[in-house]
Order: sequence, then structure tokens, then C-alpha cells
Amino acid sequence: MVFEGLDELEEYLGKLRRDFNLHMYKKVKSNLDSSIAENIVSGGKRLRPLLLLLVFKAFNGKDFEKALDVASALELAHNASLTHDDIIDVDFERRGKPTLWRQIGIGRALIEGHRLINLAFQIALSEGLEIAKIFLEAWDRASNGVLKELMHRELPGKTLYLRIIKEKTASLFEAAAECGALIAGASPELIKQAKKFGEKVGIAYQLADDYVDIIKGRFSIRAHLVFYNRFEEKIRQIMLAVKLKTAPPLRSLLAPTIDWKKFLVEEIAKNIGEAKRIVKDLDLVEPEKTYLKRFPEYCVYSMLREAG
Repeated sequence: MVFEGLDELEEYLGKLRRDFNLHMYKKVKSNLDSSIAENIVSGGKRLRPLLLLLVFKAFNGKDFEKALDVASALELAHNASLTHDDIIDVDFERRGKPTLWRQIGIGRALIEGHRLINLAFQIALSEGLEIAKIFLEAWDRASNGVLKELMHRELPGKTLYLRIIKEKTASLFEAAAECGALIAGASPELIKQAKKFGEKVGIAYQLADDYVDIIKGRFSIRAHLVFYNRFEEKIRQIMLAVKLKTAPPLRSLLAPTIDWKKFLVEEIAKNIGEAKRIVKDLDLVEPEKTYLKRFPEYCVYSMLREAG
């Protein structure tokens, strides 16, 4: 995968990121223990708040302060989820530093994560019931995605995998794009299109994240889960074949049938293409329309360049 001509977009997003970081840190310092809060929210790509702000500007929004508030709430909730994910996955590092639970203990890290979630929802609620409702729906879907990742064992590998990332990761990207359009005063139909765009961006980003994991030889819970489902299905096939006395060679049943690298690359291209088509048909402000159209590529590129 090769992405070119993103320099102008990167420069634009860099300014948006600086404005956002200043705003979010003020929110955090005025509400939480500053040392813990800054530890939690430091670093990161800020893709979800950047998406919200970019959609807001593309839809010619006027109340930038409100957009920054909601973007801050979204990023706080995301970082809280990462704090909890690190405990669930027993991860030792996050963004090149020891994870929070290693620094202050599991119990306190859990509580600090809950406090961040609480602050995020307080901010969302202060911006209106519609914003709060979007947050609740996104958080519920993301939580369900985590539960499916940990517990579900029924669906075939690809189906389960795509459903998990749609709920666990894409839901927050959807919420970002939906909130950006809503704050900008877009029509219900345009808000719906923005939400669909956010879903495609989130899926493409998570696919790229998992592609990097494969390249680097890392195994996540999701990878183990997919392998489990494939292996479990093979065992069922073998038992049925033996019972029916139609068993093919054992090697053909147990051999891997999914080329995950190829699958991920194809799905990334598919979702980027669908996202671009959504933006193409919308009447948006320039240059933000062009930037929004290329934002899915930027998200994927920002992840893939970590692979070296």
C-alpha cells in the first residue's frame, strides 16, 4: 500500500491537533488530578477528535469551541478505554511508556479510567441530550465489541472479526463524524452520511492496525480468537466427515485457508474506496472536503508507517 500527496493534509491536521491538545489539557487540568490525567491523555494520534473537527469544518460549522469540547470528551472516553484495555490484555507498554496500571496499580488505574469516562460524559451531556445520546450508543457498542472479543465463539473467523472491529473501534469513529456534522447544523440525512463515513474510516484504521500486528509478529486477543474459531470449525468438519465416512485427507482440513494479509489489504482498500465515494457526493466546504476525502488514507498511513 502506497499513499502519496498527504503532506498538505498532514500540515492542516497538525494545526488542528495543536488547537485541540491545548483545549483538552485545560479541560483535564481543571477537573482531574493533573499528573494522572496528563499521563493518560499524553501522546496518541488524536484521529477521532481530528475526524470530528474536520467534519465540523467541512460542513461549515461556526461554533468551534463547542466542537473542541465534544472532541475532548470523545478523546477522554477513548483514552479511558485504552487504560482498561491495557489491564484486560495485560499490556506492559502504551505509546512507548509503561502502561498506567504498571505505574500506579490495577485498582487505581481502573478508578482513574472510570473518572475519565465520567468527565467525558459530563462534557457530552453539557452540550445537549443529542450529543450525550450519541456518546451512550457509541460506548455501549464499543463495550459490546470488547465482550464479543473476549467471549464469543460461534461465528466463522472473518465474520466475527469484522463484526468486532465495527463495534469496538468503528463505533467511536462513527460518533466523531456524527457529532461533527450535528454541531455544524447539518441536516439529518447529511448527519447519517457523515456517520457512515466515520464507520468506514474506523474499520480501515483498525484493519491497518491489525495488519501492522501481523507484520511485526504480534498476537492480540482478536488474533487468538480468530484462530480459535477456525480451529474449532476444522474439528467439527473432521468429526462430521469421519461420521459420514467421507473424510478427505487430514492435511487439507487442518491447513490454513485464509490469507489474512491479503484479506486485510483488500478490506482496507474497499473501506477507503467506500469512504471516498460518500464524501464525493456531498456538498462541502473546500479545502476541507478534499482533506476529508483523503482522511481515511491518512489514518491508514499513520498506522502503516509504524511498521517501518
